[in-house]
Amino acid sequence: MKKWVAILLLVQVLYSCSSERKESQSEKEDIKREQNLIGTWTNVSLLVTMKRLEKQDSVLRANEGEWEQVLKIKPIETTFHADSTFESEYYTLDGQKMNTTYGQWWIQNDSLVMLTESGKTFYDFEYNGDRVRFRSTLDWDGDGIADDEYDGVQIRMD
Repeated sequence: MKKWVAILLLVQVLYSCSSERKESQSEKEDIKREQNLIGTWTNVSLLVTMKRLEKQDSVLRANEGEWEQVLKIKPIETTFHADSTFESEYYTLDGQKMNTTYGQWWIQNDSLVMLTESGKTFYDFEYNGDRVRFRSTLDWDGDGIADDEYDGVQIRMD
């Protein structure tokens, strides 16, 4: 009986150590993803599909090289700081600053979480060299329902 208790305790200790290593590896990956995001990024392309109840979905698309023509503003510049804050700056076509959004950001379960006065948004994201692609379901059209699909690509400026 004592042998079985000792074996069970050994198995539990080994499992616990293995589990801690997995968590530690996951934490390391999150830290690396956070470090890669720190810096200034600017929008390159955008695709937003807005759900309409009784009408056809509405699509906003700005392919690479079309941002200013389609959206009538300069590409948004977002800076992610190491202290988990960020700001997104919006400029008119003639370079005048028209708005700045401030907030906090962090990585949670492989998602980028951005918290602003408007609320919390979760983005799936993936790196491809000096670019990052963000995808989310959010309330783009301001109808109070998070049912719009966002897909945007940004490029590192620094």
